[in-house]
Amino acid sequence: MMKLLLVRHAQSEGNATGNYSVATHDSLSALGKQQARSLSECLQKLHFDKVIVSPLQRALETLAPYLEASHQRAEIWPEIAEGCWQPPAKEPRDSWRTQPASLPTSMNDLFYFRDGKEIKPVDKTFEEGVLRAQSTHRLLGELALNYPEGQFLMLTHGHFLRELINGLLDTRSIVSFAHDNCGMTLFSFDGVWNMDFCNRPSHPESHRMESILTASDGAPDPRRVYAEE
Repeated sequence: MMKLLLVRHAQSEGNATGNYSVATHDSLSALGKQQARSLSECLQKLHFDKVIVSPLQRALETLAPYLEASHQRAEIWPEIAEGCWQPPAKEPRDSWRTQPASLPTSMNDLFYFRDGKEIKPVDKTFEEGVLRAQSTHRLLGELALNYPEGQFLMLTHGHFLRELINGLLDTRSIVSFAHDNCGMTLFSFDGVWNMDFCNRPSHPESHRMESILTASDGAPDPRRVYAEE
């Protein structure tokens, strides 16, 4: 069956300081750079048919050490940039807005934009983030149909992970599914999405990475009715 490993980015300067108003907030902190190296060491023990990443700087910087070490390139999905951190505004929308995006020259060998579309979201409303999570759900369904035995890595953001996971599990009410920086969550798809584990640490010594894509720790079943946390 298809496997999908979801990972939150490493600690950014904004995460470390709580100040998201400065230009450097989207760069990794010193701890974040250590976390990215540790994550790279973990991921090198696994095989992925495709690596998918958010277009935001903190996500690209998190994944770069792994891509350099494994000689791979990652596909940028604009849909999975951070979102849904704002309070819901109940504004009806049927599309999400975009703006131009670009890569630093030093990263051109590591990343490429899906379908050559160099865009990222205009992250203005909660509702647009929900639309992006729904679009990502559909895209993952297409991957599962085309690659039923495939193994995929997706590196994204905390609030977006909450919305995506609630959609994959079709929860009746919102569950937080909080993720630490570089926390890992594994899904499998056998006609429905099943969570095998949630928010595992990415320290190489914390578990046997070679068996992680077959691991399960009894995480919730998607057909379960969730109580609001």
